Amino acid sequence: MDWLVYLIVLIIVIAVAIWLYVARQGDVEVEFLVEQRTEFTLTNINANTAVFNCKVPFVNKGNQDGTIMDCYTRHLLPQEQFDAVELSSWLATEARPRTDGYFEALIVPLNTGETVDVTMKFTAKNGDIRAAMADMVDYTVDIVYQVVGRGELYITKNRMTVTADELIKSLNSSTAKA
Repeated sequence: MDWLVYLIVLIIVIAVAIWLYVARQGDVEVEFLVEQRTEFTLTNINANTAVFNCKVPFVNKGNQDGTIMDCYTRHLLPQEQFDAVELSSWLATEARPRTDGYFEALIVPLNTGETVDVTMKFTAKNGDIRAAMADMVDYTVDIVYQVVGRGELYITKNRMTVTADELIKSLNSSTAKA
């Protein structure tokens, strides 16, 4: 009977040791560093559309490698706030550019990161993009991402503000004229 008690205590001690080891390992913690983003610059323009791009770094500051399973932008520019343009947005990693809005799953090792290119495409409803954007307003863009590591999968977001001044300055820059 003593050997049974000894065996149960040994199993409990081993289980606690394994749990402490796993708990101490931590998990992945990805963050998009929106405060370090570049300014939006005009990359393409024609009579009725303007395309702007910025770069946003991200880092895994957790304790384990992790995987970004999905990542996308959600621009918050309702028609009640500004109705002169249609806006579409997407992002892709700088190392693997895409224009289809699909984000390839990406393993992010501990204490490393990459950069994403965030693209905003404005299409004028009246056909003249410069006139449509003359009264542009500030708005926000969420970078929403789904991450999995040692723990359960989680979805979170980081929000960045895009100012009208930033876009209009880029639109009116001498090198960006159509």
